[in-house]
Amino acid sequence: MFTGFGQVTGQFLTYDAFINLLNSRAFVDDAYAQYGGKLWWSAALSLLLLLGIGLPARGRLALPNWLAPVPYVVVASIAAILFLRGGEGARGLPASYPTLAYASLYGIEFALSPNRIREGVYLQRTSEPVDHIVLVIDESVSGHYLDINSPSGVETGLSRQWPGITISNFGVVPSITNCSIGSNLALRFGGTRENYRNRIAAGPSIWAFAKSAGMKTVYIDAQRTGGALHNGMNDEEVALIDRFFQFDDEPVLTRDSRVAEQIAIEVSKPEPSFIVANKVGAHFPVHDKFPDEYMTYRPTLPRGQFTDVSDTGNREGFDGSAESWRQYRNAYRNTIAWNVGAFFDRLLATADLSSSALIYTSDHGQNLREDGSSGLSTHCNADPGGSEGAVPLVYIAGADVLPLAKEIRGNGSHYRIFPTLLRLMGYDPKRAQQIYGPDLSDTSEEPETFNTRFNARLGQLPQWQSIDAETLLIPDDQDAEN
Repeated sequence: MFTGFGQVTGQFLTYDAFINLLNSRAFVDDAYAQYGGKLWWSAALSLLLLLGIGLPARGRLALPNWLAPVPYVVVASIAAILFLRGGEGARGLPASYPTLAYASLYGIEFALSPNRIREGVYLQRTSEPVDHIVLVIDESVSGHYLDINSPSGVETGLSRQWPGITISNFGVVPSITNCSIGSNLALRFGGTRENYRNRIAAGPSIWAFAKSAGMKTVYIDAQRTGGALHNGMNDEEVALIDRFFQFDDEPVLTRDSRVAEQIAIEVSKPEPSFIVANKVGAHFPVHDKFPDEYMTYRPTLPRGQFTDVSDTGNREGFDGSAESWRQYRNAYRNTIAWNVGAFFDRLLATADLSSSALIYTSDHGQNLREDGSSGLSTHCNADPGGSEGAVPLVYIAGADVLPLAKEIRGNGSHYRIFPTLLRLMGYDPKRAQQIYGPDLSDTSEEPETFNTRFNARLGQLPQWQSIDAETLLIPDDQDAEN
């Protein structure tokens, strides 16, 4: 496990990353499909060590029996040191020790953690909810790659005027963290930079608030099929969802179009509804996530290998060279043109949003090596650059819905989405702010930082990384041949 993580990411396996891997264990098949070669190589190296230990010795040293527990004592000692240091301090140790120590820590934490009962909805409503509230969470879309945030950005349709609605762009803002599971969890359970762990562990979900406000709850998931759950969702959450949509028979290429169609259907219904949509977006592999007619940026990655893969795929033919990343960025921009641009063209042309409020963002950004740095991973890095936490944030509202200024920069982040949703549902905004922080109508400045230690445990505090939105690198004109 330790060697495999290093082979894939080129980074040290921290305790935070170890927890992320455990939380994502349902997708071990996807990881194997994408990184099978590197995992087999890591297994081969580990097998050599196993064989070396297992081979019979030609001679034996007469060691006293009291030395037999030494390996266990070593692991226990390392685990104790890590416990005292909040999971940090294993760098430089032989590969066999950190994961055993991490597993010991996790087991201790699990055994000692109290069973917490999730709170019920405790806020009072002071107004009626907006007829239809929609949260669209894209996948792996970097805010600075969109035309609303960059002169050379990909056309999205969000920079145009549409009748009957107002579009407020908050610019490039920080995500909660640079990995899908953490951002999605906190978007569904809320919390501030200080209390998000408590809210995720014991607070009511956004579904519970919507149900308490008398709204029908709708979940549209374009990333998974067959009822599979992801991003930390469990049966407890699903029980609060009235209508759950996945597109089992729909090709990956057109699933985001189906998301737009389904949102248009839901907002046309008379009963108030709260809708969350997880889009396919632009997660790797990006080779085949756009049709041929959207191949505006060239040269691009070889096509035809991953036509029905949502968010994984092996790296065959991608070596991480400057030319490979150039082709990747072009494929990424083509994907955005289709899964963001065409998505909003379809949604805004067909959906009646006159009595609706829609918030659009992405779970995290991407590191596409615009600076020429080495590596193969685009996000979830233990030591990420600012672009991994740089996401778009757009508010779209009908004429009779809570308005926001058209251009509001410097006071947006993922953390403001949950209290904004509560405000739209009619809950007391002052009381909500005391627990969940300011909403998007607040003009105070927001730190431009995302959390690189989301699983802060054992006394460790979250670790913050600036997105530095003003200095994010955008694709060079030389990437594409016109």
